[in-house]
Amino acid sequence: RHDIPAEIQTWADSGIIDLRVPIAGDENKLEAILKDYNAWANLHQGSTLDFFKAWGGKIPFFDENFASQIRADIKKKSSAGQSLKEPEDIFSARLFLHIAQSFDLQNNGLNQDLRLSEAMEQNLIKNLKGEDEDLNLKAAAKERFPISDTGFYMVAERLKAWTKLMQHDREPPGLFITTSRSVLDELMDKAPEIEMVIDFDSIPMHAGRDETVEKWQDGLLASLNTLLTSAWPVPTDGMFEAPVVSGGDANVAIKLYIVAGETPYDFFVRCVGDNSPQAGLETERLRFKNTLIGIVEL
Repeated sequence: RHDIPAEIQTWADSGIIDLRVPIAGDENKLEAILKDYNAWANLHQGSTLDFFKAWGGKIPFFDENFASQIRADIKKKSSAGQSLKEPEDIFSARLFLHIAQSFDLQNNGLNQDLRLSEAMEQNLIKNLKGEDEDLNLKAAAKERFPISDTGFYMVAERLKAWTKLMQHDREPPGLFITTSRSVLDELMDKAPEIEMVIDFDSIPMHAGRDETVEKWQDGLLASLNTLLTSAWPVPTDGMFEAPVVSGGDANVAIKLYIVAGETPYDFFVRCVGDNSPQAGLETERLRFKNTLIGIVEL
């Protein structure tokens, strides 16, 4: 049993993303600590909305008092005759990311509500001025707005915790995609030598099947595999071209960068400074000569 947000589970069920869970176990213990934490936070901080307003732009989960409380809970849960099945730092990384995920979901919900309220207010003003004869508040209420960059909060800590879990994936990928500009900036700051290999300003996304897009996707995957497994530099002239299609349900921008001469393990260890042993490390070094990182933005 894993605490997966409904929207992400929907993407997984439709084949858009592939969920990977390199570390499992102690779910009941993790759930119990999170439940205690949420109860403690609600008791001391009041309502969720007041809680976030009071903290402003800072992530509200990880000051010294919160960290001490979490550590005390971990010790309390594990001292009752139940030893942890994994090192405490791994368990702490899972706990950290669970709480960060909870914050992201709540924060995004607040942002969606605020932006929806602003949009409906603008529609109402236009209607009152006679600028918009077709006032449809129900349609406005169904509108979804771009998700804010949740990675902005404690990005270095998030990357370090995520890397601890990624190191236990026995078949890690060579391509890593984020939707957070802050995460990409953090990685580029740690590795300024990386080079851009793809810059697509607008790629149409179709809910249904589109043979042209599917053919382009197959060619793109083959080209990416060449970049991952070949010594850099690799001739890329004509290798990456946007699909010649129009329309689409939405458009996304895609940027990909190559980290030449480093496997994913070596790259992320350098970025976060954690050289814990990785499962399947030798296999990874045989599979990949380079690492690809990228960002997808609406």
